[in-house]
Amino acid sequence: MPVTDIVSFAFDRQRQYDEEKRLFISAEDPSQFLTANQTVALVRKLIAGLQTAGLQRGDAVLLHLANHYMYGALFFAIIGAGGICCGTNPAYQAFELNHLADLAAPRFIITSEDCLAVVLQVCKRKNIDHTDVFTIDSACRSAAGVPPSVPESTDLEGIRPLTDLLKYGEADWIVLDSTEDMKKTMACYYSTSGTTGLPKLAMFSHYALVAQQVALQPADVPFEVIRLACLPLFHVFGAAWALFSTIRMGQPVLIMSRFDLASFVGSIASHAVSETYVSPPIVHSLNRSGLPLHELLVTLRYVGVGGAPINAHALGNLKGRMHADATVSQVWGMTEFGVATLFPWGEKVDGNAIGRLLKNYDMRLVDSEGAVITSDGKSGELFIRTPGVMTGYRNMPAVAEGEWFRTGDLAHTKDGVLYVDGRAKEIIKVRGWQVAPAEIEAVLLQHPHIADCSVVGTTTDDGLTEVPRAYVVREKRPQSAVLTSAEDVFNFARQRLASYKRLDGGVVFVDGIPRTASGKTQRFKLFQMQAEAEKV
Repeated sequence: MPVTDIVSFAFDRQRQYDEEKRLFISAEDPSQFLTANQTVALVRKLIAGLQTAGLQRGDAVLLHLANHYMYGALFFAIIGAGGICCGTNPAYQAFELNHLADLAAPRFIITSEDCLAVVLQVCKRKNIDHTDVFTIDSACRSAAGVPPSVPESTDLEGIRPLTDLLKYGEADWIVLDSTEDMKKTMACYYSTSGTTGLPKLAMFSHYALVAQQVALQPADVPFEVIRLACLPLFHVFGAAWALFSTIRMGQPVLIMSRFDLASFVGSIASHAVSETYVSPPIVHSLNRSGLPLHELLVTLRYVGVGGAPINAHALGNLKGRMHADATVSQVWGMTEFGVATLFPWGEKVDGNAIGRLLKNYDMRLVDSEGAVITSDGKSGELFIRTPGVMTGYRNMPAVAEGEWFRTGDLAHTKDGVLYVDGRAKEIIKVRGWQVAPAEIEAVLLQHPHIADCSVVGTTTDDGLTEVPRAYVVREKRPQSAVLTSAEDVFNFARQRLASYKRLDGGVVFVDGIPRTASGKTQRFKLFQMQAEAEKV
């Protein structure tokens, strides 16, 4: 473990590369970018500006933005100035953002003009002065040393453009040179997924972030690494590869403001993208797109898929449309400790597995009696121990150093490879049998007229057992509504699964499956949806 702060770690270049090379690039408009030199200069200017504006060590800054090519510079500047970066979902409404503002208690908010209406509501509730809010839009080009493409807006109710922070020269980032300081100094908050209720803020020290990045340091590969980032940078999975190794290793990243299928494949084809990380819904969209993926994805050599369960069939379909020696791997981890498993490029992948443990991560499996499992093939609850674990949730008790973190996932091993069998709390207990929703979902997604689905347990009328219920989204094709009845879906699953896995809880058609930004299903919301049900 290097003894250093996360900003120094990221900016400690591990190989020689052209410092004027475009590194952080807007996928929508590649003329907007930051080189290594521009990134460092911008970070230093922002540090000086934030400190002059009154940022103190330990103050939080809300980064309420969609993905942006300047996101990394803002992230490092906030942390380098002594602050704590808290990225939030730009799709949040005022109630949701107000909840995170309650937890984070931000000193400043950096946002965009299209998010300003919600931010202003939060400012009113939290009594945050408008002069403590900065907007990035009109400042983007000038902040990067490029003339603005549009005049700066002056009618923003006292809100300041980001360029106001660039008028105070440059300042060094705060350097941490002891393990003790690394552990006690918080660098960022990541919000949890909120799959069962309101999100919490997981707190990460410099020590934890460095440990996570050491685990992800890329091995040498026989191709130029050019990444496409389409997942949210405010999420640990989206940020893991898009922010740190870009400048540390000189590996360019094209940053999409949000996922769009046509733009995604277009960017890969236009910029010879070799690596990307996606969620399962994106894989399903690609597989069903009808686009000539053999031509459009020919440069892709590595795709990591994470954030939610996916089946080997879907991964195999995607791999078959890519470069001959491409690797498509599941990637597994949690907000609370980062990415813990994957298959690296070039290794033979079992699509049913989540990969091998990375450096800095230990695991153990525990059975229902609390005994540690030591043999292959036996399923138990997965616990993780890592120096990359969070310090704790904001305003909640800290996690003890060296403690085993309970993931809630059921898993088993085979020859050093890890397989997830389902979520302990999501397992449906049918007359003594344990049924994993992900298994039924994987089968249903092979139906040609099902676009998305989620399976939950529901109790029978007599209260004697649980049974599976499927929430199903039809494909948006005229024939899908005609050909996909509840009975058809029921029979499709029944013909492929054991009898105790039948959809005896019914089939409910809905317009969409509620998901978090990382692709996880918010199952608790399914019970709140007022969709018209068609039950067998």
